[in-house]
Amino acid sequence: MNAVPVWRREKLLTIGWAEAGRMLDGLARDIRADGFAPTVIAGIARGGLPPAVALSNLLGVTDFRILGIPRNSSNSRYSERGEAVLDYVVPERPLTGERVLIVDDIMGDGGTMALAEKTVRGLGAAEVRSAVVVRNIGSRGRPDFLAVEVDDWTVFPWELPPGAEETADVLEGPR
Repeated sequence: MNAVPVWRREKLLTIGWAEAGRMLDGLARDIRADGFAPTVIAGIARGGLPPAVALSNLLGVTDFRILGIPRNSSNSRYSERGEAVLDYVVPERPLTGERVLIVDDIMGDGGTMALAEKTVRGLGAAEVRSAVVVRNIGSRGRPDFLAVEVDDWTVFPWELPPGAEETADVLEGPR
């Protein structure tokens, strides 16, 4: 069986702030409609932190954790990806009996979320669910909640677009 490529490398999909807001509102509605009431939101650093903070506000969840699981080696388009490795959990304390919603911006191949779920369960969470803004159709993983599925590289409003590192001074704005 041939694997479905994670990125087709045909187009760059850009999501603006307004669209990201609509997607996050939709995710919050879906989570509430499902009846899942998280007691903790765990955002995957770095890209998952903006949507995790938004969902914590939309859902009224104040207990927030950060899971450091770096994957992409740079901000460049089609960046090389390493294995999912847990760097840190902040704050590092038990999740015994908690209902945890793990949030990331994108599920590329599913490896990051799989490690995040294993980590949170290992800290004693009673129930674990996952939410992503975007899931790549080639992903092995399937989140509990998602806004949209795509088949190519996605740039979120909280990221530098590929190639923007060279023009960062232009993005800084007036001085």
